Amino acid sequence: MVVGETEGDFGKVKPCQKPELSCRTVQPFGCQLSGLIVDDAEIWLSTKDDLARYATVLVGPSDADDVVSTVFLRVLNRRKLKDLDEARPYLFRAVLNECKTRSGRSRTTRPTLTELAVPPPADPQPEVLEAVLCLPLGQRAATFFVYWADMSIPETADLMGIRPGTVKRYLHLARNRLEGVLSEHANTG
Repeated sequence: MVVGETEGDFGKVKPCQKPELSCRTVQPFGCQLSGLIVDDAEIWLSTKDDLARYATVLVGPSDADDVVSTVFLRVLNRRKLKDLDEARPYLFRAVLNECKTRSGRSRTTRPTLTELAVPPPADPQPEVLEAVLCLPLGQRAATFFVYWADMSIPETADLMGIRPGTVKRYLHLARNRLEGVLSEHANTG
């Protein structure tokens, strides 16, 4: 069921065919998404905030919206979200892959603590958070999901599109890199 179909280039938009969803709610980007399928819109609306927080941790707030928008448009050009077995993990993997592509392409600087728009965990120490932001992308992503979003290792592996053993390896490497900062934090806390 298509949310808003147009007749010709500048024709009238047909009203939404699902009464519980208004076209304005389903189409946050206006005309760009006029051919969006309601199921796709529901999936998008339920995951976009989580994807934006995830992208913010990976690339910083200045590029996060661009990453999420690029992923969404790229995915919709190729397939419908409702046709995927697991749309949420697919979108998280796509965000991670886009962040990897951007970091390899432009060597952008990592996000700083002051730029981070995502609320930090309870009682954060700035030096610990800065050290986490210095981690390589895969380790940072695994750390975000397991320690910040409180997900299990299998859930994290599913969202990242990797095996649980790889998540464990990323976490091990991250803990080794953060060992000095974490031991100082434990001694002062």
